[in-house]
Amino acid sequence: MHIDPARIIVMGDSAGGGIAAGTCLMARDKGLTPPVAKQILIYPMLDDRTRYPDDWPMRNFITWKIEDNEMAWDAYLGAGKRGREDVDVSPYAAPARVESVAGLPSTYIEVGGLDLFRDENLKYVARLAEQNVEVEFHLYPGVPHGFENAVGSWVVTQALENRVRALQTV
Repeated sequence: MHIDPARIIVMGDSAGGGIAAGTCLMARDKGLTPPVAKQILIYPMLDDRTRYPDDWPMRNFITWKIEDNEMAWDAYLGAGKRGREDVDVSPYAAPARVESVAGLPSTYIEVGGLDLFRDENLKYVARLAEQNVEVEFHLYPGVPHGFENAVGSWVVTQALENRVRALQTV
């Protein structure tokens, strides 16, 4: 198949973006050789502790609702584990819980401004930058989770161009 193992990219969107991030954490921790070259995370679901108040102003504009997020984390982690600090939740499942992001591969992250995951993605990007991980971040204002379903829109065109450019850096 002529695959160069030094150019492997791990990519995922939404819950798959969280799984991709967890996979890269595990690859780092287990010393995968060669290491993953890049992770591309499209509006990734990273933090089971994400909460917003009932009067959160964006509540009526998001497509992936708080209730959807809670159900997804319960299905993924098991009932009763989501959001609890007194329960052992693997950072491979909820990457925002990892102590250190140092040593992760170059990272590309994008998220919409009306995405429930916006703030957790911003925090993860800040942690990556603080720990000297090369990171490219795109925040698309005014668009919700899953915005790539708006095929042909300016934002999808821009996002796809940015993703292709990120892929070409490896």
